Amino acid sequence: MVPAFVVFLGNMCAAAAPVTIPVHVVAPWALEVGPGRVELSGRHIVLDEAVRLEIAPPICKSVVDEKYDRLPVFNDKAPGWLKGVRLSALIAEECSATGLLTPGSFRIKGAPASSNFFVVGKDYGFDEFWATFGRLEGGAIGENHPVYCDYEYAYHRLDSIVAGADGALRIVQGVPAQALALPPAIGAGDTVLANVFVSGETRRLTDDSIFPMDASLPPAYSDGTPVADRLLPRTLAKLRDGRPVTIVAFGDSVTCGGGIGAEKNLWYQYQFETLLQARFPQSRITMLTAGWGGASSKRYLESPRGSEHDFVRDVLEPKPDLVTIEFVNDAYLDEAGTAAHYAGIVDQLLQNGSEVILITPHLVRPDWMQVETMRFDEDPRPYVRGLREFGAARGIAVADASAEWRRLWRRGIPYITLLANAINHPDARGHELFARVLLNLFPEE
Repeated sequence: MVPAFVVFLGNMCAAAAPVTIPVHVVAPWALEVGPGRVELSGRHIVLDEAVRLEIAPPICKSVVDEKYDRLPVFNDKAPGWLKGVRLSALIAEECSATGLLTPGSFRIKGAPASSNFFVVGKDYGFDEFWATFGRLEGGAIGENHPVYCDYEYAYHRLDSIVAGADGALRIVQGVPAQALALPPAIGAGDTVLANVFVSGETRRLTDDSIFPMDASLPPAYSDGTPVADRLLPRTLAKLRDGRPVTIVAFGDSVTCGGGIGAEKNLWYQYQFETLLQARFPQSRITMLTAGWGGASSKRYLESPRGSEHDFVRDVLEPKPDLVTIEFVNDAYLDEAGTAAHYAGIVDQLLQNGSEVILITPHLVRPDWMQVETMRFDEDPRPYVRGLREFGAARGIAVADASAEWRRLWRRGIPYITLLANAINHPDARGHELFARVLLNLFPEE
């Protein structure tokens, strides 16, 4: 246990307290915490001197003779996670966790313990970043030829810098995972000052590895005043009067439970239904789902009548009181394109007698968002700005999920650790975030 010169005071100074304790990288795998003071979780924490703490590097693991009964033909034109077979240790939902394979470590052979390896580019194709591989036609690997693979990898980990109840500062290590690296459990009376994201790709710590606990943030989902009185008056009146309310959740793979699977009670719209029902128990709420994995809203609108995904049948014909719209797959739109496209959708819904909530999307892989860090306060996507601007201009309610996802880093959480496939599918915590942002639009009675 490292002495931290931590003092818990009854009162802070009259001046405004800082919002975080300073944390700086001082060596490839070492941090310096403090000096500084902060109030977190009702505790006043003062570090009179800087404390050096060591962080363990990611642990590299070796796999030998992992058998694959047959390989598909490698498809170099497909998205990385679909090019071929995924390495078992790096599977993240329907995808592969990226960048975790140790460069140069992957080899394929035709028999266990063999030293005769197939040749990449001749016998098999391989995407090292996505850890997918497949045989090449004309190569030495037959269609039904089993192969054995050797490789090395390292998982992600989320560690916590903890001020203990005993007046000491220490590191509590998280459990390594290829995705969904969870914060570690801490002891009663301990306070987390910051989390440290140790990516399997990390070769040394940087400032972007540090995720401080920001004492200035309001409680989650508490921003602003509920807007249902003003923007969802008919739905709210029914809820208050105890009349039945029908809601359609219109969206893409996230609305289809992406990141969770078949447990529908954990999908964001059904979590929202449960929360809203508890707030208005006298009203019977019916939640319907109109979702299409991998599709944009444009594709859904253009899908033929009578097909599996039929906008008129799925969204309009139920005559819902309320329609929520979630399409992270619409993020290709710029501000003007968002306004033009969503005007058409919203006009149809309003003419059908429905009120509307636009949901800003969650955060996805940093490279897909053209950012190099998970520590940013403004969403860089024009689509998100477009939804907010369109909602404000048209008087349409906006559930700003993006804002809560962007605050995660200041709550100590790298947002990618809430993506079950390490790309774009939120886990149950991410779905709950959507649900509570939706609920926040409604008053408590």
